[in-house]
Amino acid sequence: MKLPKTVRMLVAAGLVVGAGVAQGFVVASAGAAKGTIFVSPAGNPSNAGTSCGTATYSTIQAAVDAAPAWATVVVCKGTYMEDVVVSAPLSLRGRDATIHGSATANATCDQLGPTGPGVAPCLAGVTVRSSHVSVDGFTVTGAIGEGILASGTLAGGSITDVHITDNRVTGNNTGGIPPSPNSPYPQCAASGQIPGDCGEGIHLMGVSHALVRDNWVSGNEGGILLTDEFGPTHANLIEDNTITGNLFDCGVTVPGHNPFALDASGKPQPLVAGVYDNVIRGNRITGNGLLGEGAGVLFANAGPGTGSYDNLVEGNYIAGNELSGVTMHAHTVAPGQFEDLSGNRIIDNVIGRNNIGSAVAGPGDGLDGPPAQDFHTTGILVFSGTVTVHVTIRGNTISGDHYGVWLGVNDNVEASIANNSYSHVTIHVFTFS
Repeated sequence: MKLPKTVRMLVAAGLVVGAGVAQGFVVASAGAAKGTIFVSPAGNPSNAGTSCGTATYSTIQAAVDAAPAWATVVVCKGTYMEDVVVSAPLSLRGRDATIHGSATANATCDQLGPTGPGVAPCLAGVTVRSSHVSVDGFTVTGAIGEGILASGTLAGGSITDVHITDNRVTGNNTGGIPPSPNSPYPQCAASGQIPGDCGEGIHLMGVSHALVRDNWVSGNEGGILLTDEFGPTHANLIEDNTITGNLFDCGVTVPGHNPFALDASGKPQPLVAGVYDNVIRGNRITGNGLLGEGAGVLFANAGPGTGSYDNLVEGNYIAGNELSGVTMHAHTVAPGQFEDLSGNRIIDNVIGRNNIGSAVAGPGDGLDGPPAQDFHTTGILVFSGTVTVHVTIRGNTISGDHYGVWLGVNDNVEASIANNSYSHVTIHVFTFS
């Protein structure tokens, strides 16, 4: 199962990152309009710049760099071989436009790799590192890193109000398929049995109050990833996306990476870090992780001090994924250490046959090894090695699995289970204790 390397990096660096959180939810277009800039493959500085036919710019990055805050950059029909970095509030709108990632980056970004915190080339197809940005209407493909990355910074913490809508994000994470220590993208490097974290098709990393809606996310290493390296990732809405055929990882991954999400007594520090209060709703999540390890939706913690809590999975269709449809995984931690995976809710989803890796490729949800292994198809799985995890599982329709709900181990899972329906499920609720 994919888990990150950032814990040891941040601890070694002694960093408490992302102390500042932007407040409120302001739509990017709410600022005073500052004009529209057009980009076309045939753009020319001598043109009037009032339409696609008279575009002034021939590259997206040049237009973005020239745009005043709150402007709209319209990208006209064509393929643009570049990585785009957006560092100010604006709207980036595609009109039958394709962004094909490039090995030549336009800027450097904060990164966490094998050598710890630092900078590296921005190698996502689109990198958003400002609040109040929208990206819609593009095909994004061929990037070494993410297709679309929205990221806070080590110095500034989280960003807010990013809209990623109506995009086709496919064939990205090329630097991480399979994970390689020689990748130019630092997070792709594997660490022992933990594969590299290359960021998936769409990645929110230290982002609040974002909207990710109506995207097609397919053929990447994984689908959509929410993490908290540079500050808390919270109050985001992941809605009405199709997330399918991302063959090496999960459909939606919601892991706590930052070891400062909890204080020394285990109390959440929501202004510092943590992945919480996010809503994953109305998505179609199918066929992910089939050549690697991937759940439909995964909540996990990297180790002591991390937190992925109080999130909602509601009204999704989840089927055909390599691990269980919804998987929650709290690692084993030492006495006196803490992590928080509680308060997550799994409500009113339609969940078909999942954990199909158990049927075709061996151990399936092996998690931390015996006795936690689940060798059967499973709708929902909740695992904790040592800490107590509270979860709500209500109103789901689960079909075609050996286990409807798998809970364990050692009585560490406290589940509120009500009003679920089961069809062709051998064991409705299984508790490994």
